[in-house]
Amino acid sequence: MQIRGAAVFVIVFVPVLLAAQQFTPTPSGPPVDPNTRFEVVSIKPVADTSGPLGRFIPTAQRLEYSSLPIGWLLRQALQKPDYQILGAPGWIDTDRYTIMAKSPDGTPPSAFTTLLVNLLKDRFQLATHLETRDLPIFNLVMARTDGRLGPDLKATSTECQATISERNAAAEAAAGRGAPPPFPPLPGLSGPAPCGAGRFLTGNVAASGRTIAQFLTPLSDWLGRPVIDKTGLTGLYDFTLKFAPEGRDAGPLGPTLALLGKQGQAPPVDPNTPSLSAALQEQLGLKLESARGPVEVVVIDRFERPTPD
Repeated sequence: MQIRGAAVFVIVFVPVLLAAQQFTPTPSGPPVDPNTRFEVVSIKPVADTSGPLGRFIPTAQRLEYSSLPIGWLLRQALQKPDYQILGAPGWIDTDRYTIMAKSPDGTPPSAFTTLLVNLLKDRFQLATHLETRDLPIFNLVMARTDGRLGPDLKATSTECQATISERNAAAEAAAGRGAPPPFPPLPGLSGPAPCGAGRFLTGNVAASGRTIAQFLTPLSDWLGRPVIDKTGLTGLYDFTLKFAPEGRDAGPLGPTLALLGKQGQAPPVDPNTPSLSAALQEQLGLKLESARGPVEVVVIDRFERPTPD
């Protein structure tokens, strides 16, 4: 689950909710020295990859990455999902590592991505370059010519919008004090989402007070290609969506969940539910149209297994 502006973000792999997004955006902040590095780093390969997944606890001061594939850390460092990363070796989603690191005192949260990139450069010999390629994409459009919404897509109530505005103001005030923002209510595994909350599990979606643009990230992850909003819909919406997964699990581990026995997933979705494209049209009144367009990708030129210490 994404908490915007948080100074501390924690992802612990337990059998509950997993956010659809494959990386957590780094908190904004002042410019960061590109040479910022962890002061102390310990990297150890995990021999038994059949055991339970560990946890990922990143803060501006330390990194605890326990018994997890390096693929998630790579996605986090590059701030890109799988469909925008080319040339990564297959072992990033199978080889597990335990990494402990400490950053210099006073390191701001906005430096976390820089810390990760330099760790991977120094210890995994990461080398990359950016390209823009003409690739397949999807345009998300209205399914009906009259613009009517589907039965499970509704404008967010005035009361909920006011509540969200109050929470945003409280979060900004907390950030000004250097404190973590207040957490909104968390959605359950079924039913509608509380005001301002979202559940973006593969096949099981419920959101309240979200823009269509905010739905594009999980949608792109599930489809494996960028989705461009062409609906013309603005404002905040409440929606639910149920669909049959089609061989892809989005989330911080991306395809790793399938390789590792699907640990940490929510209960399976009924396979008799419609496909994602059909569900979008039937339940939300939206449609996917295949197209091509410019997509920025990170090409991995080098990524090697590290020497443990």
